Amino acid sequence: MDSSDLSAADVARELGTSLPRVVRAAERLRLNARQSNGRLALRPAQVARLREELGVSVRIPGLTRTEVSVLSALRNAPLGLVSARAVAYRAKVSPTAASRALNSLTGKGLVRAEPTTIAAGRARRVELLHANRLSPRWSKLAPLLAGVYPPVDRRAERDVQVPPRLRHLFWNTAPAQLQLERGGPYIARRLLSTMDLDGLAWGARNLSASDWAHARKARGLDFNTRALASNLAAASAA
Repeated sequence: MDSSDLSAADVARELGTSLPRVVRAAERLRLNARQSNGRLALRPAQVARLREELGVSVRIPGLTRTEVSVLSALRNAPLGLVSARAVAYRAKVSPTAASRALNSLTGKGLVRAEPTTIAAGRARRVELLHANRLSPRWSKLAPLLAGVYPPVDRRAERDVQVPPRLRHLFWNTAPAQLQLERGGPYIARRLLSTMDLDGLAWGARNLSASDWAHARKARGLDFNTRALASNLAAASAA
């Protein structure tokens, strides 16, 4: 075992997870790190691969690993998230697990729902989910949550079409225009006109700089919306 290699137990402590979970991930990824004595000796590159696969969590007394992941996702969404499904996507957990964690965290005073009106084809009243930064525990939790990183999403870099959860924003749109390759600029314009937070977050990950640049030129957009389009174009080009 090289001096720079880590045992599975070392990696589990570093990632804030369990030893069996690290071992299962190493076997699933076929890292070939098992020694003749049966123990794992993981090289730095293999540890980095496990970090991408499992993410990094922290142990916080009174919170489960899923609750830590959900609270971290809300910490990193200062404008709030529109649903448990949106939280689940950010935290890389199942929608069911996210819903249970949100209910528990709300009961502990660490998550709050704020009624807000958003434009989603029409004015729509929703409850945005926020981390409760007014909680007496927040000053101690925030620095710990800064060390949490979700698993890397290894799906295709971009969706090829608007996902079902956002179709309500495109209720009068032909199916062909929902394909990113063909309808990217149109999709960007619609997201800017609705200002749906979940839609904009999805668009920031999936639409191109060119899509946002074309959308910026649409008629009827105010200065702030055009500035947002410019920022999204710059971020997509980076």
